Amino acid sequence: MSNLYWYSHSLKNYLTFSNQKIISKGFILVEESCSTPFFKQFLFQKDNQQILVYLYASDVQEEMYLFVQECDVKEVFIQNLKSKAFQSFHSDIFIKEKEPLKIIEEIEKAMNYSEEDEYLHIYGQPSWHGDAFIVGNRAALQLLRDTIDQALQFGEKKEVFFPEDEEGYSLYIACTDDSFDLSQLDLPYHDPDIFEKRKPPIQAFKHYKFHD
Repeated sequence: MSNLYWYSHSLKNYLTFSNQKIISKGFILVEESCSTPFFKQFLFQKDNQQILVYLYASDVQEEMYLFVQECDVKEVFIQNLKSKAFQSFHSDIFIKEKEPLKIIEEIEKAMNYSEEDEYLHIYGQPSWHGDAFIVGNRAALQLLRDTIDQALQFGEKKEVFFPEDEEGYSLYIACTDDSFDLSQLDLPYHDPDIFEKRKPPIQAFKHYKFHD
């Protein structure tokens, strides 16, 4: 399961966590459980669609995180979220486990940030036979490698990188199987004097929902 996560201001005490309510306009809370003093699970429903949400207070990171399941109603859920404490940080992790303590282990592993800024520049092919370039520092290339490994495991993965000007962007990676017809996608060339504006390859992704 892929999750967008947001995080609040630094966690000062668990009282902040225990009193935290998750409310999104138009969504009905179907189930809420608190398995540990620092981990809550919520199941919401809108019409016939359900969405899973985790709230986790990390003593290690001293942050409180909100994880929202990637699905058709994710964007609506986030837009209608009543709590303003959470600031958007568009990264995500795949959570495979069901047991809360195992989920926490996966979260903490994913939150083990590099102390070095991850700068990555990607230069695509302008036209046929044109060269492509990937330029990044060691931390960024290691993160790119790990992101590719996860795409190989889960089929696709999104990660946030930064160019030198600090204007972050999301990199989406899809690992297609042999039956996938690549001809349904626009070719990747981007020279505006030769090609019309290229459409994003949304057909290659199942977990991530793209909106025009």
